[in-house]
Amino acid sequence: MISPTPISFSEAERLSRIFDAENREEWQRTSHILDVLHLQPDTIIADVGAGTGYFSRLLSDRLPRGNVYALDTEPNMLDFMQKRFAKEGRRNIDIRPCKSDDPCLPPDVDVVFMANVYRFITSRQTFLKHLYEQTGDSVRVMIVDLNSEQSQVPPQKAQEEVVAAGFVLVGRDMTGCPNHCILSFCK
Repeated sequence: MISPTPISFSEAERLSRIFDAENREEWQRTSHILDVLHLQPDTIIADVGAGTGYFSRLLSDRLPRGNVYALDTEPNMLDFMQKRFAKEGRRNIDIRPCKSDDPCLPPDVDVVFMANVYRFITSRQTFLKHLYEQTGDSVRVMIVDLNSEQSQVPPQKAQEEVVAAGFVLVGRDMTGCPNHCILSFCK
């Protein structure tokens, strides 16, 4: 098996051309992902591993009375999002740092969202322990990640790890997004 080439998330400008590309709807069906979230206008959501803020921006549009916490470990991504969302005048996105082994969730979150992030978490057991401790009983967790031969963490393994941390699987969408799966959990 060939090990994947490590990706550097410190190059926000370069990655923005990929993450924020106009064809992302085609290769990921982001509209389907957003629909599966079943957001209310006042939902408070944590976008863990927000990167350049692609999903944070889309979530912001759907939450006129809600709030998006855009969380990332990479200082350059946090800086990129600060500038991006200030320029766009977005008032319902709060950008905060998190840690590679701790999502650092604010206490008022209704939904935890991770898109194309789970496979990059190296200390998943520790991360999931913190995630469980930081979520209330009514919080939903949604993980979107690769479902292909290139998956570093196959969907079944991700599901097993999250369930082992104490969560309950409530949804598994293996066909709604090209080469991606959507796993939904609650406590």
